[in-house]
Amino acid sequence: MTGRDYHADADRFVLHSLRRDRQLVFERGEGARLWDVDGKMYLDAISGTNGPAMIGHSHPKVAEAVGRQLTQLPSTFLAHDSIPVVDFCHKIAEIAPPGLSKTFLCPGGGEAVEAALKLAIRVSGRPEVISLHGAYHGMSLATMGLSGIPSLREWFPGGVRWPTFHQVPSGDSYRPQVADREDENESSAARALEATLDGGTYGHVGALIIELVQGPGGHVVYGRNYYREVQRICRERDILLIVDEVQTGLARCGEMWACDVFDVQPDILVVGKAFGGGFPFGAAIVRADLVDDQLEREPWHILTFQNQPLQAAAGLAVIGVVEEEELVERARVLGERACSRLQQLAASYEVVGDIRGPGLFIGIDLVEDRDTKKPATAACRAAWAWALDHGLITWFGGAGNVLKFKPPLNTPETDFDEMLDLVEQTVAFVEDQVVSSRGVAA
Repeated sequence: MTGRDYHADADRFVLHSLRRDRQLVFERGEGARLWDVDGKMYLDAISGTNGPAMIGHSHPKVAEAVGRQLTQLPSTFLAHDSIPVVDFCHKIAEIAPPGLSKTFLCPGGGEAVEAALKLAIRVSGRPEVISLHGAYHGMSLATMGLSGIPSLREWFPGGVRWPTFHQVPSGDSYRPQVADREDENESSAARALEATLDGGTYGHVGALIIELVQGPGGHVVYGRNYYREVQRICRERDILLIVDEVQTGLARCGEMWACDVFDVQPDILVVGKAFGGGFPFGAAIVRADLVDDQLEREPWHILTFQNQPLQAAAGLAVIGVVEEEELVERARVLGERACSRLQQLAASYEVVGDIRGPGLFIGIDLVEDRDTKKPATAACRAAWAWALDHGLITWFGGAGNVLKFKPPLNTPETDFDEMLDLVEQTVAFVEDQVVSSRGVAA
């Protein structure tokens, strides 16, 4: 490295969001490892920004595919197609949940959610959309209005929400929102959805959008009956079901899709992150019968970088790696191994309230008190910096208290074990912080 102060230049020239005091400047990555400009190595337990590095950083097959496509045909005018786009969309139709066979490509998951919303409103003729408390679907003006995480709206003047967007309680089984008992929350949340649809809207709901496991909202998983009830309610009322698998799609949950884990059949599936292998990627995959020739001739959604060959080349390479390295099965095996190890932490550390998430999409809910389930937010804020100091890259979702553990699916065994060791040490740090705060309060 030169003597250049990259940290100072980042402070001066880079416009950040989510900035923290421990802001790192990275130089390179390989597999589950990243190196900063000072030469320190870190283990990445969140696969980039919660997923883009699902097959590891700088996978050579993705780099080769994108490089080759860049020299051959990097972009086309949006009215035309290219061989990589046709091949990718064909491949997606083969592996997508049954019935989904038309794919729209765009630069990211948030953009794909926007596309899915516009398409659902257009084809249903109804402008109202329902999302859940705790939901996260992006941070554009429209998708921000779907957010069920108050802090992601309150910073904006007026706490914007699209006037035809509504929210209902979720089927959260750990922190029930509409019932006193966990086992009653599923049916109560389903009834709340029905009541909202039948009397709490303008009567023009076109779609419901749901993460099958809420990522930023805290790795929240619902009971199977809730998923069944949501589908029943949507089918009976002719409401399109949009499933957001930007974080959970493509092997992450120990199946090709979280839809497969929870037996959900969407009308529109939104994906992103992992499919690009580090390259910007988003896609909306829809039922073919929702789309007619007239719609495809309209400017229902226009992006310069829609249906472009570079992202399709990246996506084809990533799917190839998932299949060749058998990462669906590896996610299942590593997930079981991680959960077994993490469950042992619950016996040793009182701050472990719950461990959630299928496959290798895991969240550890850290609490100040198991009975009240009060989030250990302050301790986790300090723990994030502590983990970085010790070479672990992670993040805390929910109320800032759910430690995320979703490393690359092909993480080598030695790195995986070291990550788990560091996670345990981080949990121990949180416990020390919580115990110390009790002493101060006393």
